Amino acid sequence: MLALRERLGAGHDGHTPRQLIPHPRTRLRTDDRRIGAPILLEAADIRLEPTGDVRGFQFTGTPLNDAFNAMNAAQVSLGNVLQALENEPDTPERRRKLDSLGRIYRQIPGDALEANRDNLLGAFLYARRTDADPAKARERLAQFPAQLQNHPVLASVRREIEAVERSSVGRPYMDLTLKDADGETVALSSLAGPGRWVLLDFWATWCGPCCREIPYLKEAYAAFSGRGFSIYAVSIDHDAARWQRFLAENDLPWTNVLSPGCGKQSPAAAMYGIRFIPSNFLISPDGVIVARNLPGRQLQSRLEELMK
Repeated sequence: MLALRERLGAGHDGHTPRQLIPHPRTRLRTDDRRIGAPILLEAADIRLEPTGDVRGFQFTGTPLNDAFNAMNAAQVSLGNVLQALENEPDTPERRRKLDSLGRIYRQIPGDALEANRDNLLGAFLYARRTDADPAKARERLAQFPAQLQNHPVLASVRREIEAVERSSVGRPYMDLTLKDADGETVALSSLAGPGRWVLLDFWATWCGPCCREIPYLKEAYAAFSGRGFSIYAVSIDHDAARWQRFLAENDLPWTNVLSPGCGKQSPAAAMYGIRFIPSNFLISPDGVIVARNLPGRQLQSRLEELMK
């Protein structure tokens, strides 16, 4: 279902699909198999049952878990229809159906969120698709009941909003001090300063979109490194050995460091409010973030504009 996932993977902000960083969840196992379904805790008997579809298992027996399952089942059912359409000959009618049904597919979680705005399921769903605009995110967050505002799920959303605000365009960059592949400590501030432009890049070896950005980063680095441009690439890989092998096998001539932790739970990623990768920040010689998320040749275009 790769084609379908890529078609349906665009975020609610309409941007090109990127590798999302998964939210942490409780890890349960049955018969040596990890259960990936989240549990919404309610005062009732909660059962673990097979779904009979790609989800594998689900938790049932309470209103919120059952509502969550209904949302997932609706997406699975419609996803099967879309997958069948993907395999049909390309015609204008097929494209029209894919576009129409794709919009419905993407809207299913949003409809479920609005129907559960007053409970924990709504909070959980919003945490998975927080608005990219911090002002809008704060507005939507305030719509939840007061008794939910301090729940850990929404508290984590609030921390992410604050991190995004701190790392927005026009704000000073926040320093990072991480270790490179040789175990040497390298500070982001050692690359920044007068006459220097720095791209702070968050990525991982397991992230396909990140790896597809590497040729563009190489082009930009080759064109501008002699004029004061550098890259501070922060990997969020949990497997340090894999990251080191990737660096050894691929010529990445800029500064490469590893962020400890797992995904966006690493201090570096949390500091900058990273929700997906690749994510990057262009830092000016006066230490201000002047651009965010410059994919492909947009980075070179922006550097040409700024470094005239």
